[in-house]
Amino acid sequence: MEEKFSVTQAWHLVQVDKAKIVDLRGPSDFARGHARGALNLPYSAKGLEERLGLLLKPAVDVILFAETTEQAEGALVQLRGGSFPVAGVIEASMQDWHDNALPVDVLVEVSLAQLSAAIVEGKIVVLDVREPIEWETGHVPDAILISLGTLKDRLHELPLEAGITVICEAGVRSSAAASLLQAEGFIGVANVPEGTGGYRNAGLPLQISEHLS
Repeated sequence: MEEKFSVTQAWHLVQVDKAKIVDLRGPSDFARGHARGALNLPYSAKGLEERLGLLLKPAVDVILFAETTEQAEGALVQLRGGSFPVAGVIEASMQDWHDNALPVDVLVEVSLAQLSAAIVEGKIVVLDVREPIEWETGHVPDAILISLGTLKDRLHELPLEAGITVICEAGVRSSAAASLLQAEGFIGVANVPEGTGGYRNAGLPLQISEHLS
């Protein structure tokens, strides 16, 4: 049976490298404040283990942080007995995290207007974490393509000295990718919640490139 952790118990396990916090909340809630080093895996009724495998290597113990008991229980059903041992669930809120003065990070969310202006000024590094077939239909000008499924093995290809703005199609995969970058020590990471879909629908200019890895 999985344990129920207080925020201080969970943070201790993270500090001694015994577990990784997996935050099941939606991208916007995660962006407003999350446990330092947590990975964002927005809850879904199926496919959680496969999606978690895009962010973590198998056999890493995880501690789940959810906004509802139903989400926590649903995630436990999906992950129990799989590749990622579930150490337990945090029975608390982000307010408890703040009240205990534990480290919290935020994830900057970039609007389409901000993104477009930064691209024109040449002051932004955009990481597109969609699949190559999506990339070929059009992408933000001068973006770098590294699909989410290969990101954890290709972090060395990204510039450490520049903040990275992450985009996908609709803001979910990019939030997960941005959380991975933050957890790995990248500074100035941001997410585009409206995604390439929003960028396209706004009539902003897309660049068409050949297939990339």
